[in-house]
Amino acid sequence: MASCRPALGGEAVRLTLDRIGHAFLGRAVFEDLSLCLAEGEVVALVGPSGCGKTTVLQIASGLIDPLRGRVQRHYRRQAIVFQEPRLLPWMTARDNIAYGLAVAGVPLGRRRESAERRAAEVGLHRRDLDKYPAELSGGMRQRAAVARALAIDPEMIYFDEPFTAVDVGLRRVLQDLVIGASAREKFSALFVTHDLSEAVRLAHRIVVLSGRQEGLVAERVLDGAPGSRDDGAVFETVQDWAKDPAFADLFDGGREAA
Repeated sequence: MASCRPALGGEAVRLTLDRIGHAFLGRAVFEDLSLCLAEGEVVALVGPSGCGKTTVLQIASGLIDPLRGRVQRHYRRQAIVFQEPRLLPWMTARDNIAYGLAVAGVPLGRRRESAERRAAEVGLHRRDLDKYPAELSGGMRQRAAVARALAIDPEMIYFDEPFTAVDVGLRRVLQDLVIGASAREKFSALFVTHDLSEAVRLAHRIVVLSGRQEGLVAERVLDGAPGSRDDGAVFETVQDWAKDPAFADLFDGGREAA
């Protein structure tokens, strides 16, 4: 299924995947996959474990090359938030958040100011910025990872199931941080998740990757802006999709897969 229709149709296209295909050890993961993201659009990519969601993200972000097809990136700065925080253990939280700015040659004073501002936005206390990753809780490390992504003022952010390892309460907080930052700063985002409820909360549009090497098998544009859907609306949407054959790989007996 080709999906090259950004939900925010009036905005410029930031990313285009044009009929990409990939394989591991001779086994096809997906073929002829096409996808576009508009400026300011958050697209959630969902699918069962092992279907190639992370591979799509890695190709889109340039971490790996597709075997077939073409990727067009119409932006200058990107950031990636991984499942693990991937903080540098020999750097303080402040320096980890400012790392991308340091690589770009931003002066020290501006780096510190930006790191402290972004840390405050994600709920990190100033007293924690002089701590090393080993001294931070798992949730604090993931907050720092999000702050590091935001610090470079990216036009595109790739999220690879970044909140799966945190508890339910913190996951909700981190989701709200992403929703707020996206609305405020208008970056585009490709958000990989296997959690449909998370996808419905966060995204303008959802695309579904098949678990049987069929590429993208469904696309749904969501009503309203991310963050505007209450828990009842999210629950009802997910329950409606439980009856939709396009989402069958994500459900087991009508219940959302864990």
